[in-house]
Amino acid sequence: MAGNHPRKKRLYCDPPLPGNDYLRTALVSNSLVDRSKVIDQRVEAAVKVKTLALTSRNYDLQRENESLRLRCESLERSIRILKKEGNWTYRSPNVWLSWFGEQGHEEGHVFGVRRLIQSIEATTKDLRASRSAKVDVGGEEGSLILSNDVMDPHWEQLANAMLLSKRIKRMNLSNVQLNERTLQTIEASVRQKGITRFYLRRNKFLGGEGVQFAINVLKNNSSIKAFRWRDNSFPCTEHACQLIDAISEHPAIHLLDLSRSMNKCIIPSLPVKRLLYGLRTDTLKMLYLSNNNIKMNGDRCIPDVLSKNLPLEALFLEGNQLTDDDALHIAIALQSNTNLRYLDLDDNLLTKNGKSAMYLLSVLGLNRSDLSDLEPVWAANLNAVSEANHTCKIVGVSGPRNFMNRNNESAKWNRGRKLLSLLVKRHRRGPMIPHLESEFLENGMGLVPHVFSCINSYSVGCSERHCLSILFELVRDWRMHEIVQSRQM
Repeated sequence: MAGNHPRKKRLYCDPPLPGNDYLRTALVSNSLVDRSKVIDQRVEAAVKVKTLALTSRNYDLQRENESLRLRCESLERSIRILKKEGNWTYRSPNVWLSWFGEQGHEEGHVFGVRRLIQSIEATTKDLRASRSAKVDVGGEEGSLILSNDVMDPHWEQLANAMLLSKRIKRMNLSNVQLNERTLQTIEASVRQKGITRFYLRRNKFLGGEGVQFAINVLKNNSSIKAFRWRDNSFPCTEHACQLIDAISEHPAIHLLDLSRSMNKCIIPSLPVKRLLYGLRTDTLKMLYLSNNNIKMNGDRCIPDVLSKNLPLEALFLEGNQLTDDDALHIAIALQSNTNLRYLDLDDNLLTKNGKSAMYLLSVLGLNRSDLSDLEPVWAANLNAVSEANHTCKIVGVSGPRNFMNRNNESAKWNRGRKLLSLLVKRHRRGPMIPHLESEFLENGMGLVPHVFSCINSYSVGCSERHCLSILFELVRDWRMHEIVQSRQM
């Protein structure tokens, strides 16, 4: 029966047609070539996936190995210190404060040195006794303690105490200059210590040793959530970019402060661009870039980042050289951003018109094409205002009489209070029904109940007389029949 199947019979019995041998051979050859290509592509893709997996695993193993190596070095050093010390007491040679006077330092500096030594000794004793896991040492505000060999024994005592501590929650070194050897000793003592806050402020490092110190501490403490490099100038643009790369690779930083760190010796736009485009999208919440002489020259990295609606909640850009064009594109980006709660643009190069455009675009939701036609703020369309940014408080772009979003209030609250503010401004200048008639057409009637609701819900702090007058004018002169029908539907 199987041999009589018609399909098989044709397959084995039909003779090849004359003249078709070459065509049949070509078709079979092409088919084999195509299959071979498909197989090669699949094999190549599988090899790539496997290679990436192995590369990633190799990288993880290398990091684990490096972490274990550093941990072993710390343990070995701890054992050597404990064997050497025996029964520990704070021992270091006396620093003769008269020496600082002989070196030409003023009395205030000598007093600062005394306070620094006392701070180091108290912190060292607290760490040794496990009374504290915080390191807050430095000079007085406005008085920088310069690096010198006389202070080295005290820094060594503090470094040993940090090494022997199980954990260092915070390390804050302010108003004190440290030499490279001291920085290396401290860095070796805080590896894998679970630091969560790491602050370096007004240290006036002599060269790139401060940047390298910060990079190493960040690299060996993945738990750091807040990092401040404030009032510390970078020696050059390359050093700034190196620190930015270490920050971008860090897995946990949610607060970053680089204020007053980009002096005239570097090009601020390069590290800023490198930072913003390398941001981790899931961690950073607060970013301080104040007083850094930032001039973007047409670059759009700031609005590009804001338009992505990242979890960033506060951005401080005051004291830079941002222009009207920069503010315009930032305002457009804010129209699609619902996470940013605070933006400081004070003390930039914005003109009066630039500030007004920034306010109208971001806070009132206008389009760029509407800027030339709109004169007073109260004439803004309520439908556009309803769709504006209601989350971000912007500092430095509007006067005290204009409504501004409150960063401690919800978007719903800001939206309602904003609508009420515009209605009050309109009412003070005369009948507002003509404006409402033009705004609430067929598609706008659904917003009418919200107008009444916002007057009732967000009138706290406003004059009752104005609110009642607005309600009376609406009830008396508006199309109440259409409003009731729309509400019922």
